[in-house]
Amino acid sequence: MGYRIRQIEPDSQFCNEITLEIIREYVPVDLVEEVIEECGVKEARSRKLPALLVVWLCIGMNLFCQMSMRYVLVKLVQGIRLLHALGVAEVAGKSSISEARYKVGAKPLEMLFKRVCRPLATPDTCGAFAFGLRLVAVDGTTEIIPDTPKNSRYFGRAKGQRGDSAFPQVQCVYLCECGTHAIFDAGFWPYAVSERVGGHRLLRSIEADMLVMWDRGFHDFDMFLGVVERGAQVLSRLPAHVKPERVRTLPDGSWLGYIYPATASGGRAGNVCWCESLSITWTTPTAPAMVNIIA
Repeated sequence: MGYRIRQIEPDSQFCNEITLEIIREYVPVDLVEEVIEECGVKEARSRKLPALLVVWLCIGMNLFCQMSMRYVLVKLVQGIRLLHALGVAEVAGKSSISEARYKVGAKPLEMLFKRVCRPLATPDTCGAFAFGLRLVAVDGTTEIIPDTPKNSRYFGRAKGQRGDSAFPQVQCVYLCECGTHAIFDAGFWPYAVSERVGGHRLLRSIEADMLVMWDRGFHDFDMFLGVVERGAQVLSRLPAHVKPERVRTLPDGSWLGYIYPATASGGRAGNVCWCESLSITWTTPTAPAMVNIIA
């Protein structure tokens, strides 16, 4: 694909000439400006790195995560920079980029994520639906973060026989659409926080047309009920210590059974959850719910 040189007025600002068509397709300029205004980080006067450009830079640094911030800026504005007398290095140095990011803060990016990120699959997307339900999954992981005193105090480090980990670590939990791998909700907590805490928080984004999947580490009676209350369905493995009460064997070899919430002492509480075929059919949350136990 060739490049076309376009006319730029002599008195135009460098930042005003940036065109990021791919990013702007999913993150419209009007939406970014609206979020910046709501967060109160809009600059009072024109700057070399306005809040709008800083937000795009933060998005771009995740597209080019192996590059330095200065080079990410070069990638974002390549082509335009050739038409200006000043190079990008003089337009925005390391300290300028760092200062601009601190001024903007994390809140605008958080608000953008909540407004932009959503399931993307259509009925024609291969592997995105089953039984007429959108396939989504909850999962967690840990990530290392920069070794700073503030990060270490807040997020903590992994403990081991040979001492603490070299870097602070953060507990990440994601809600992902299986057909497109689009993450449409996420949460981040200190390393010592259980990923189940994040799983409960992400139930806020579950909708009635979804089949929610998670591994046995996320098993929790309240998680099941939380999904049911939103009209969605659950498909998950049960950990070895969960012993459903067998009720009836089905022709396909699976069986129906009750699962119980655990009490503080480790015993069974009075409420029950009744499980039916692939967790596709549930009764109302106030009545026993039905799922299918597959050995």
